[in-house]
Amino acid sequence: MNAEPCVECGDVPELLDEDLTCAPCRIRIHLGATVMETKLVEVRFEIEEVVTCEVVATVEVPIDVIDDDDELLHWLEDNDDAWVDDIDPTAQHVAERTVTDVYGTAA
Repeated sequence: MNAEPCVECGDVPELLDEDLTCAPCRIRIHLGATVMETKLVEVRFEIEEVVTCEVVATVEVPIDVIDDDDELLHWLEDNDDAWVDDIDPTAQHVAERTVTDVYGTAA
């Protein structure tokens, strides 16, 4: 991680340009007067995250589904109580993030 702050805004990003500016400041400088005016506001909104992770669990599975991957997949989906406690939260990766609702802003 970079320890140098951006000379424009003072943030400490992972990467700085050779002129010691961060990406947002470089864009603002490059676009000059064409940058849209902004205002810092508090926004309340709801998101939905789809996470993926690899799970290794010892699960008691019916013998008739063990050798059929499709049947096993359906059984695991229908019986998540058999393995859900074995999920390691640190192994989860956000695969998709969607804003589902906006409740408003406070200036």
